[in-house]
Formats: sequence, C-alpha cells, structure tokens
Amino acid sequence: MKRNVLGVWLLMSVLAFTAGTTTGCDDGGSKNPPDETDAGDTRADGGSGADAGDGGNDGGVIVVPPADGGTDAGTPTPKAYVRFVNAHLGLKNNPSDKADAPWEPYKLDVYVGGKKLFAAPVVPGDDAVTAYQELELTPGESVQFAVRNAEAAPTEAPVATSEAITLEDKERLTLVGTGNVNYAGQDTRMDRPRVLVLKESFEPVEAGSVRVRYVTADRVTGTGRSRRLANETGSTPYTTAVEPYSAEASTGGVSVPANPSRLSVIGSPNFTPSQSGKLFFSPPTGTLATGAWFAITTGDDRRTLQDEGAPALLLIPAGRDGAVRLKRDPLLYFFHAVNPATADSTPSTLQVLHGSQIIANNLRYGAAPAIGDLPVTSTGGTLEFTVSGDSTAKVLPQASTGPLEAGRRYLAVVSGTEGGETRLTVVKEEFAPDAVPAPLVRLIQASPNAPAAIDFGHFALEPDGVTQGAFTPVITGAGYGTAAGPTPGAAFQPQIITPATGSPYLYYGVRTTVDGTVIERSVNGRVLTTPNFIVLMGDWATSLQFRALNVRINTWSATAPEGTFSNP
Repeated sequence: MKRNVLGVWLLMSVLAFTAGTTTGCDDGGSKNPPDETDAGDTRADGGSGADAGDGGNDGGVIVVPPADGGTDAGTPTPKAYVRFVNAHLGLKNNPSDKADAPWEPYKLDVYVGGKKLFAAPVVPGDDAVTAYQELELTPGESVQFAVRNAEAAPTEAPVATSEAITLEDKERLTLVGTGNVNYAGQDTRMDRPRVLVLKESFEPVEAGSVRVRYVTADRVTGTGRSRRLANETGSTPYTTAVEPYSAEASTGGVSVPANPSRLSVIGSPNFTPSQSGKLFFSPPTGTLATGAWFAITTGDDRRTLQDEGAPALLLIPAGRDGAVRLKRDPLLYFFHAVNPATADSTPSTLQVLHGSQIIANNLRYGAAPAIGDLPVTSTGGTLEFTVSGDSTAKVLPQASTGPLEAGRRYLAVVSGTEGGETRLTVVKEEFAPDAVPAPLVRLIQASPNAPAAIDFGHFALEPDGVTQGAFTPVITGAGYGTAAGPTPGAAFQPQIITPATGSPYLYYGVRTTVDGTVIERSVNGRVLTTPNFIVLMGDWATSLQFRALNVRINTWSATAPEGTFSNP
C-alpha cells in the first residue's frame, strides 16, 4: 500500500512540474531568446525585458523557448539566437548606381556552414529584419555566416562572409548586412558588401533613458566620411563619429533620453537634399520608451523616388522580435513666386522660419527651391516668411503647412505681392513612379491677378512643322493659389519643333475667357522629359511666365521658358 502511495505522489509531482514549463511559440522555426529580468535590472547584456514594449511599435514581447532541446534529458543542447538585418544597398539591373532606378533589391539568404538559417529570403526596406532563429552550438567551436543571393546559382560566390565568432549558450546575435551587393568581390571598394556580427551586450539602461548602438548602412562613397546620431536639432551628438558601413565601437551602446520627439543624423559630407544637411526622423510616441536598441541608417539620400530605397532609420529592440522603420522627415521645397511691390523694383530674397529656427534661406524669385526639413505632423506646422537676414521684415507672417507625412516631399509655393496679400500653397508630390509613355505635369497657379480659371497646355504645329497651330489644354480651370491636375500627373504630349541648330522646343500655352472673350497666350520652352510641377507666376498683364520643376532631380531644378507669355 505504501508503494502505491509513493508512486502516485511521484507521478503527480512530475505532472505538476511539466505543467509549469512555458513553451515558446513556433513561427517558422524562429523563437525569441529567454529574458530573465526586466530592462531596469543590471544584466550582463543590458537588453530590454518584458516591460520594454507592449507588442506594438517596439516589436513584441519575449517568449521563453523550450526548457530542454537536448537528446539527453540531463544535457540540454546549447543554443544561440540569431537574426539578420538586410541593410544592403544595390539594385538589380542598375550597374551604374542611378538614383532613380526602379526599386528592385536583391533577395538574400543567410547560411551557417552549409545550412540555410532562415526559411525565406530577406529583402531590404520594410521587411529587412528577421525574427530570431535558434542556432545549435558545438561547445568551443566558432561559427561563420555567409550571405548569398537567393536568385543566384549555388556555385556563385557569397555576397559577403562574416568573421568567425564563438557563441555561448543563450547568447543573442544580430547580423547586419551593409554595403552594395553589386560590388561583391571588389575588396578594395569601401562600399563593398559585408556582414557585421553584433553581440547584444548592452550596458544597463538608466532610468528615463534608452540604450542605443548606432550602425551606418546608408549609401556613402569616398573617404573621410562619417555619421553621428544626434538630438532633434543636431546640436548635441549622442555618438562619436562612426565610419560608413560599420557599427559604433562601444558594444554597450550610448544613453539617449527616452521618448525623443525627433532624432537627427549628422553626416560628413552633408546629406542631400536639404539646407540643414542632416537627416531627421520623428519616432511615434512611445517607440523609444525603455530598453536597448540598435539604430541603423539605411537607404540612399540621392534617391528621388519616395520608396523603400529612400533614407530611413531602423530601430531594432534588443532581445525581442520586430523593428520600427522610420522614414525620413518630410522635405518642403520652398518656391518664391511673390511679385515685387512695383514693376520696376527688385524682388526680395526670402527666408522661412519655423518658430525661431530658420529652416530654409536664400529663396530667390523664380529660382530653384530652397529645401527645408519639418517634423511629421497630422495637423500642420506654422511657418513665417521674412526677408532674408531680417526677421522683422515680414512677407507672410503666418501660414500653415497642413499635414506632413514621413517620407514625403512637398512643393511649398509662396505667392502674392510684396507689401500686399500673400499666401502659401503646399502640394504633396504624388506623381506616378514612372513617366511612361509621356512626361507628367501638375499646375500651381501663383499669378495673383490672373483670371479666375486658367487652362494650361501646348499649341500644335501647322504642316510646316514650325508655325503655331491650335491650342490643346492639358490642365483646365486652375484658380489662384491652388494645385490643378490629377495627383499622379497629367500626360503632356506636345508636338516638338526640331531646328537645324539648337535644342528642340515647343509652344507652351495658357487659355482663359474674360467677359466672353477667349484669350490665348504662348511662350517657347524646352521639352519636358520627366514629371514636373509647373508654377504659373508673375503679373498677368505684363510678365506672366512659368517654371517647370523637375522632381526627378533632387534639387527640383527650375527650367524657365525663353520669355513671357504673349498673344500668338
């Protein structure tokens, strides 16, 4: 009888122990690593704990893996936890590294030995960060990781191979692929592809702060370049200078105030396009509340298409799956179309203030825009336009931008008459990604005394191929201070005059009706080949003209016609 009681007691003890073991969730074989204390404790690796997020922007919560993965009940197999960040540059079918090539990144696989570590290939951009994957270890042996083009032949050499590293049981590792895939094997290039092996060994997180280890993976060429992570204005660097395609030397990270409203990256040389020369990012509220993080700059600041190849900041929490990809703060291209007070006076040069900060300067009448950065806002920012160098000489005392989205570019046209009524027209750039089969245009009507509704288009040619023919409207009914035409752009397909000498040109035109009389005017101008904003500006009676702003050039350079509009 006593034997039976003892047997039952042993069986119940085993069942109770089994029921208290938490198993990890299995998503394609990836598991979060164990996390025994929270981010406020003094842990060897300084990683973020279960209180570092709520499953939202910071990437989720810790899941404890199975207690014993070994074949011998008393000897669990040692495991490390590895993830991969594809921050590589380089696009397929783009050997010349064009800034406006279609977004066709390479899909990459990661191998350790002859085994593929992740089930699916990894692409840069929004899906650049994998979940953690268990990696079984052989005590005392080092491991080496190879990144391969998933679409290449198995015999092709790896894109990049990491250094060999020895891992301990339950250690966490973040692999970061940097450099341009197109330059694989070109070991003398500073932007060659490589794999950074980053052990997650952050120092303890202090109250009211987060720990950040900064990595540079954005496009850089040439020597003597560096990057630094800084505060919201760029006046206080958090890190020392970090060389391109590398990680900050301090493995414990740097202390950054929790919940920053904005972060900046200082570059040498300056980032483009902006007058500040910095990259700015606005983390959603609560993103960097607690814990330890990798912060990785990615993308190409030259890129003119607003896609996943544009500059971004990846925020990756230590010890938990997920990531937050911050797009660059909105860029505003400020265009000066404010007429001078009198016909014979010179237009003033303008500056733009956001609060007390000058965000754009040296706006010249009808010239290429001055480019400024503003924080993301759902309600709009307030700006002030004054004469350059004199904040008391107000041209437009107060103007709202309207909502501004991360990763977007906006044309901001200030128009009117100096000393009189002025206004700001802000238009989001939403042209179709390509201009096939024809250039695309949108019109901003910035001539303050023009008739109420203007049509913009071009004139046909008579059979001689030179004489101006009938007018063809492309955009109709444009009113002052508004943007007209479809947001993806209207196709602009004029007849072109090709002279024996000189550049091809065409007859641009405007048309309106005043008191029942149809008025048509024309001006010769260069041929458009890309999406353009057309800004109609000047005095309707004496100096009506336009500027074509090419949005496929980072500066949005302004192409002017050969003169002012006149009657045909």
